Amino acid sequence: MAETLVKNKLGNKISSFRLPCDDTVATTFCADFLDGEYAGYSKVGVTGTDVATSYNDTTIMVKSTAGLKTYLNVALKSTLSEDEIYSALTGKSFNGVVANELAIIKMRAVSLA
Repeated sequence: MAETLVKNKLGNKISSFRLPCDDTVATTFCADFLDGEYAGYSKVGVTGTDVATSYNDTTIMVKSTAGLKTYLNVALKSTLSEDEIYSALTGKSFNGVVANELAIIKMRAVSLA
């Protein structure tokens, strides 16, 4: 089934929601019903597997050299080490904040079995 993620910006507030349709229908919906700026992101395919038995519930603080901060709350593979997480994220940009400094605030193992 087709899916489109829509991000709608009104002033300084951004809302995200999913529409169960392709990008053509989503664009028409947005033009007819939304104010402000919007962008639609179509789901092109699915990769990976949904048979995971465990993961790490992780909160990461991302800080730039300019002092800007953001936080990432993610479910990561249970096999990843802290060093692998730091090397994968360093230099990337999240919510407009370049990850010059990272701190793992929480990393809790969760079992699904």
